Amino acid sequence: MKRILIPVALISLLLTGCNKKQTPVIEEDRLILHTEVQRAYLSNTVESVNLYARGVEELSRPLKPTFSWSGGAQTYTVYLSEKNDYSDSFTYTTEENEISFTNLKIDTRYYYKVMTNNETVKEESFLTSNEIIRNMYVSGVTNVRDLGGYVTKDGVLNQGVIFRTGRLNQCSTETVSNMITEKGINTMLNEMKVKSEIDLRMVSNNEVGGLTEGTGVLGETVKYYQCPMDYTAGMDNEINNDSLRKVFSILGDKNNYPTFFHCAIGTDRTGYIAWLINSCLGVEEEYLWRDYLFSNFGNIGGSRSKGNIEDGYVKTIKNCEGNTLKEKATNYLLGKGIKQAEIDVLREMMLSKSN
Repeated sequence: MKRILIPVALISLLLTGCNKKQTPVIEEDRLILHTEVQRAYLSNTVESVNLYARGVEELSRPLKPTFSWSGGAQTYTVYLSEKNDYSDSFTYTTEENEISFTNLKIDTRYYYKVMTNNETVKEESFLTSNEIIRNMYVSGVTNVRDLGGYVTKDGVLNQGVIFRTGRLNQCSTETVSNMITEKGINTMLNEMKVKSEIDLRMVSNNEVGGLTEGTGVLGETVKYYQCPMDYTAGMDNEINNDSLRKVFSILGDKNNYPTFFHCAIGTDRTGYIAWLINSCLGVEEEYLWRDYLFSNFGNIGGSRSKGNIEDGYVKTIKNCEGNTLKEKATNYLLGKGIKQAEIDVLREMMLSKSN
């Protein structure tokens, strides 16, 4: 695979206009979803992340390709679907002759149709890039991505089922102060269709910023769970075991999906849960590291490296019984008191069988 190096000093130049309208980039008949600097890292070694991002600015968002068509100023209805009969499609209206699609799934065939006055103006399909990772854009939130899309020996992990994010509201405030915008809330409710939120921030010191169990910033339709974890003594400790069991009991209930989890910046405690979920699903270790280190593309206040966790919970998991990392991770979870039935539900929700 070709290695592409981009000095940190050039990142801002490469990303100039990143949030503006972007002409679709097609390579080998696939629509590219990552920015140039993200692709550079994904094509380089796992350890090279600090060449591209150091956790001090917002670089985590995907591209936002804009599709256009011929026509004057009038109202257009646009349908976007993974099915060629447009069932279960997203529907948009616009008075311009173009539209931008955000948060497309990786390695997925999409169909879109533009209509006005009951006439079809344009209809075509496109296939998205199969480059892992599916990073996402939720307005007001940093460090957002999907845990799905990975190919394992048991099948491909479903996208749109479990997400990891940074916080949605300010930490340590007496009254709830949202960071997520109304646009971001709309994305989570109507595009990601989340049904539950797992908050890993501490409650005893009000790190959760005034939130109480059951009521989150996304409203009454999303169940809000508090599973506080202490990160000061490393993630793998007795203090966190009760919350870890609660997390997997939530994941063990099909009614909670799609779900997302987060701590304050979506990196350390969130990374711990993401590593456990995807390792017990059979994701290869390289991609577990990719997912962890991709947090450096978010605005997280500083960079992370393998050294932050490899002698902690990663080492503990690897020392568990089992012939594969998947078996070791499963035994780690069982040893923490997580039920096999809960792991089974997680696998059922996340796994698509290979043909």
